[in-house]
Amino acid sequence: MAEEEDHCHNQTQQQREEAEEEAVELMLFHVNECYVYLIPPRKTAASYRADEWDVNKWNWEGTLKVVSKGEECIIRLEDKNTGELYARAFLRNGEPHPVEPVIDSSRYFVLRVEENIGGRLRHAFIGIGFRERTQAYDFQAALYDHMKYPSTS
Repeated sequence: MAEEEDHCHNQTQQQREEAEEEAVELMLFHVNECYVYLIPPRKTAASYRADEWDVNKWNWEGTLKVVSKGEECIIRLEDKNTGELYARAFLRNGEPHPVEPVIDSSRYFVLRVEENIGGRLRHAFIGIGFRERTQAYDFQAALYDHMKYPSTS
C-alpha cells in the first residue's frame, strides 16, 4: 500500500514538474539595481531591522527579477552583465512566504533563498535592498499580483 502511495505521489510530482516545464514564464518585475547583504542570524523572534546591517556596504549588486511560471513565482538575483544566477527564492502556495519586510525601512527585505545541492534542498537568509522606495513597492506589488492572479497558462 505504501509503495502504491509513493508511486502515486511520485507520479503526481512528475506531472507537476512537467506542467511547470511547459508553463510560460511571465516577467512581473525587473530592476537593474538591487543590493544583497549578508545579515546576522536572528537572535529572537523579533523582526529584522535594516539598521542592524551596514546598508552602505553591500555584499553583491545586480539585477532582481520576479518571474511567474505556472503556480510558482521565482525571485531571481542575476549578474547585470552576464545574467549568471547569484541566488533565487521561490514563492509557492502552501509554503512560507520567502520575503519578509524589515520593520525600520520600506526599501529593505529579508529573502529566503534556496539551492539544490546534491539532491538536498538548502536555504539561507540574505538581506536585499533597493535604491528607490518605488522599486521596493513595485517588488511587493509583483509578488502580491502573482499570489492573487497566478498565471496558469
